[in-house]
Amino acid sequence: MRRVLPIAVAAAVLCASQMPATSTAAPVGAGVAVQAAPAKKAPLVRTKFALSAIAAGTNVSGGMVPVNSAPTSAQSIGCNNKANRDKTNVIAALTLPGLGRLEGVSTRVWTEKRGNLVASNAEHKIARLVLAQNAIGSLEIEGLTSLSRAFNNNGRYGTSSTTRIAKIVLKLADRPAVTLPIPTPGRPLLVPGLVRIAIGEKISRVTKAGAEQRATALDIQVIPLKTRARVAPTRARIDGNIKQGIFRGYAAGVEARGLADNLSIGRQALTLMPCQGTLGKPVIRSIAGVDLSTLGNVEGVSSGLITTNRPAVAKATTAGRVADVSLLDGKVRVKGIVGVATVTRDRGTTTRSSAGSTIAEITINGQVVRIPKIGKLEIPGLVKLEDGLEFKRADGLRVVGLRITVLDGTGAVIDLGIADAGIGQGVKAPPKKKTKK
Repeated sequence: MRRVLPIAVAAAVLCASQMPATSTAAPVGAGVAVQAAPAKKAPLVRTKFALSAIAAGTNVSGGMVPVNSAPTSAQSIGCNNKANRDKTNVIAALTLPGLGRLEGVSTRVWTEKRGNLVASNAEHKIARLVLAQNAIGSLEIEGLTSLSRAFNNNGRYGTSSTTRIAKIVLKLADRPAVTLPIPTPGRPLLVPGLVRIAIGEKISRVTKAGAEQRATALDIQVIPLKTRARVAPTRARIDGNIKQGIFRGYAAGVEARGLADNLSIGRQALTLMPCQGTLGKPVIRSIAGVDLSTLGNVEGVSSGLITTNRPAVAKATTAGRVADVSLLDGKVRVKGIVGVATVTRDRGTTTRSSAGSTIAEITINGQVVRIPKIGKLEIPGLVKLEDGLEFKRADGLRVVGLRITVLDGTGAVIDLGIADAGIGQGVKAPPKKKTKK
């Protein structure tokens, strides 16, 4: 009986021959050309813009991929207003479960200022990606590049992006290598029963207040494993209206780790802080509940944030809330958990507060209990409760309204009511006016 894979590959070559042949796919958006990396690092220069960039590496999801499979060769520049930041990440080779082998992986994110131009850039390169390698042959993709760029040039915002795929080669053990045509928008390359390769999407957003560009080199679906890979995603962003401060942080209702089968639950009802803040408008997100596997469940999960940004004073408040959590068949129940973090930057001086953080009621085995002022209550063999946890840093504060550690040997930790707020240095505050005597 003939093997299925050679037949599928041969069919793929036949199908591909009906597509328009080309050796490259490199659409380039309008914008200012990107210069080569400088020979030496230039000094940091403060700008009046909030800048951020991220190249997440190749991320695989779904199918037979581990739950915590992370992006490869990721690198980022968080919200800041400094030009000439430059960060890189290089990996010679690695095997990514559910996709294949990556070789020559490099990531670069950088900000720049040249004359009246201020820009944020993110670039990800892969020299070679080897898919479906076995005794019969392999499918190899060479020369992948994704570049995203967001800029302000002489007062006008704009974006540009570039994605390139140099070559796709089918190598079979019993015949010469075949160069396959590169997919074009709306016309993916399909190897029946094996893989679907499509050009990744590009998203551009330009407003009067800022610009954002996202790009992905390829969108690959490995059919037998039911996995999907977004290869070389990049994102660059620039925002104005930063005035006194640049905002960082987030709010979430719940985050858990160490659950059954070592499962983790990421931040739920997550609200992320924009670099420029919310311009005085509240942003709120809510979900009905979160299933904590065999431990129990959480209901009424929400989060929100609000900021103000004036030339002299910037203020950020984030809050995470949970209405009700029930654990261990109802043995542990907590209601009304709120974590609040407020950070104020007044002419360069930062103050922090967790005022508003609270817990309405805690019931253990049907009895109402209180966490002592030392902030910890432990029920041997059941749970440890810690309320109002505060983690200070130079630019702000993170608050966990309640942390529950399950003492049944699993080591499960559940954070409830999570609030994180930070304000970095923005445009220099105006000097205080001198009062006439």
